[in-house]
Amino acid sequence: MGAEFNDALTSQYDYRGLRDAFASTAMYQAFLDVERAVALAQGELLMIPAASAKAIADNCRRELLDLQRLDAGYRTTRHPLMPLINELVRISGPEHGGYVHWGITTQNVIQTGLLLLAKRAQVVIDGFLTDIVRHLGGHARAHANTIMAGRTHYRHAVPITFGFKVAVWIEEFLQAMDRLKEAEARAFAVMGGGAVGCFSALGRQGPVFQSRVAALLGMSEMAIPSRAIRTHICEYVNALTLMASICHKIAEEVYLSSSEEYGEVSEGRVEGSIGSSTMPQKINPILCYGIIANSNKLYSSAGMLMASAHRPFESDGSANQMFEDGLVEVIAAVSEIVVRTELLVRDLIIDKERMRVNLDLSGGAIFGEFAMMQLGGLIGKHRGHELVHEAAMAAASGAAPFMEELARLPGGETVRAAIEDRLAAGSAGGICVEYALHFGALVRDIGSGTLPTPEQRHINVYLKAES
Repeated sequence: MGAEFNDALTSQYDYRGLRDAFASTAMYQAFLDVERAVALAQGELLMIPAASAKAIADNCRRELLDLQRLDAGYRTTRHPLMPLINELVRISGPEHGGYVHWGITTQNVIQTGLLLLAKRAQVVIDGFLTDIVRHLGGHARAHANTIMAGRTHYRHAVPITFGFKVAVWIEEFLQAMDRLKEAEARAFAVMGGGAVGCFSALGRQGPVFQSRVAALLGMSEMAIPSRAIRTHICEYVNALTLMASICHKIAEEVYLSSSEEYGEVSEGRVEGSIGSSTMPQKINPILCYGIIANSNKLYSSAGMLMASAHRPFESDGSANQMFEDGLVEVIAAVSEIVVRTELLVRDLIIDKERMRVNLDLSGGAIFGEFAMMQLGGLIGKHRGHELVHEAAMAAASGAAPFMEELARLPGGETVRAAIEDRLAAGSAGGICVEYALHFGALVRDIGSGTLPTPEQRHINVYLKAES
């Protein structure tokens, strides 16, 4: 569907400014912010007159631009930056304009400017991720003991709790947030090396100049500012993509689990929402399929950038365009994903009763591992596996319920009684509850700058504190 139609559908969402992260006004200002830092750094280093540096810096304001001149300049020059440079030259006047864009090249400004915008957008994305993890922490604590069927290969495996499932999601997000912090340090880097990255116009002063630009912009800098190095951007995009895959996984699971056949977890409902124009009973998981669709779009963008990073020689226009456009597309897709995921996990509806009904569908066979281990103490684990498997297959074929088949095995009556006690108590076994409470507590008061370390996240920390 067209962008305007989708905008109408998503106007209810609060993007916290992310949708405007790469608006033309923001881009113009980011490029001017780079030119401002360039002028100030060069003035401090006496590479250009101090008065010219100040005049240029003072004029690096978007509201001073003549947009009609810019538009005409783009039609005439067909160049991505020259019209903006020409405008800054004009505004700065004949005395100072000649020092605009001194010794640097177009890609230096455009790439640095776009990464500056990505850095600003990432602050907002971090806020969404913090909120997502905090919401999940609430679910982990609230449902630490909510028993449900754990599933592997879409089949019942062993009982778990919903809080444990959420704890797994929390750990994945914490890993993703760690990964993003590491990638950001390399990705949000100033490139100021000029034509091919060797400071051919600025010479030995170039590295000091670039360091000062980076400090003024609050960014890191490239060790060798080659225009052909693109892997640091790929690393950042890949970190975003891995983060999005967690949102995708949660959305897929809620998407499936909200079906009538499962009925365990569903999206929060908005009064008046309609699922179908022809089936009035339907309420569709609209947040989920928005997350899934945008995640798949993001994977395509990430793959495109990875496939373009190898372009040869000291610069390549096709790669430049793919990375410049691709970064914008990546942040746009990520924005759609995190906005919906925050809403999804905030308002999740958990049906504990349906989870329990589904758990009981196997007639106790979901405790097969427990039965095997109990029998293993008497007859060995391998023989115990064989006998419990035979009992489960007999029950599945309709011979007798699993619990009756189990009771016929050596020591089976005792094992059946133990399983019945677990079913009555709603006990999942293992340390599901401990994981849920531990991770729920870890993120209760989480902030984007205070992530728990891997050591703090280890369950031994919780188990030692409880012992």
